[in-house]
Amino acid sequence: MKTHTTTTQGARLLDRIPQLRENGAYQYARDIALHHHERWDGGGYPEGLKGEEITPWSQVVALADGYDALSCKRVYKDAFPRERVLEMIRTGACGQFNPHLLECFLRWKTNCANCMNKGGCHFGTA
Repeated sequence: MKTHTTTTQGARLLDRIPQLRENGAYQYARDIALHHHERWDGGGYPEGLKGEEITPWSQVVALADGYDALSCKRVYKDAFPRERVLEMIRTGACGQFNPHLLECFLRWKTNCANCMNKGGCHFGTA
């Protein structure tokens, strides 16, 4: 599983399509493909990057990927309930994330839940 960021998928797959290199998004896509499993505490892979060594766009995708993996059914597991997913992310059960990014994400998720319950969205600062 840990090799999917560096083998025929991910970054190497992007590298095999020369036309993509001319696209301004290429560097971001390649970086995300390569580093979306890095963790804030350095416990991720493939390079063991930590903290600000991980680009902001890879940090955002890592958090989204973690949320998706927990909240969606897979062939090997059922989806966890929303509150359990948020608790697992908050406590680091699925990896460590940038504390500021995590705070923003949790505030946003709370606002989204309020939107659904109250019928209106207010995404101002807390």
